[in-house]
Amino acid sequence: MLQRTLLSLIFSALSLIMVAQSGFEFGPAVQYQSTWMLNQDDTDAGGALDYKNTFNMALGANLSYGFSARHGIRVGLYSSTQGQNYTTDDTFIELPNTKYKTTLEYLNIPVMYRYNSDLKKSNTAFLLTVGPQFGILQSATADSLVRNFVDSTASIKSGLDVMKSYNANDLSAALGLGMVARFNKHWHMNAMLNFTYSLSDIEIGTTKALNRRPTQNAVVGLNISFYYLFNGPDMITLPKLRD
Repeated sequence: MLQRTLLSLIFSALSLIMVAQSGFEFGPAVQYQSTWMLNQDDTDAGGALDYKNTFNMALGANLSYGFSARHGIRVGLYSSTQGQNYTTDDTFIELPNTKYKTTLEYLNIPVMYRYNSDLKKSNTAFLLTVGPQFGILQSATADSLVRNFVDSTASIKSGLDVMKSYNANDLSAALGLGMVARFNKHWHMNAMLNFTYSLSDIEIGTTKALNRRPTQNAVVGLNISFYYLFNGPDMITLPKLRD
């Protein structure tokens, strides 16, 4: 059902492109992102499961259609590496100071309302995007901490396939804040801080430990994108100062 909805949104955006290219822009994007899998039970786990800073990349492209000089819609398609790094601490006697991780690969489709200040009056503009993001899980792997209660030792099993533990789809709220910088009439760059947060549990309830609380993806990313704008406004030329 979600896949059909996503296809409908994409075809709708393409229809807008074909009927009115005057407000259309497209281009590639790259995002360097801090990713988190937030769960209160994991936070409370103590020395066996400490969160570590986790940085990943997302690569993709965006299609935009401007209804006016300020307002429009933007649809993106990103291959996004997410997940969480963990470590044991020095108080975890069985396996101290040991790193392990969970990695989730998503195909993310943000469908955003886009607002920018008027580029007819300046060569730079404030930019805001807000809307839902639809994530389709492509793969999920995890390093698992295994305890041996007989001799009180522990070990790490690496790269286990854990797709069955996670929901195939992730619906997130997305917000972007940044700026537009124009190079000429048609080409411009966007630099943005993007924030996304899952609206529901990304783990499958039937595979979870009893009474385990929900887990949400959280992402903060620096996004750089380039666009070709059809029928863009002329560049603003500042008057020269007299000698």
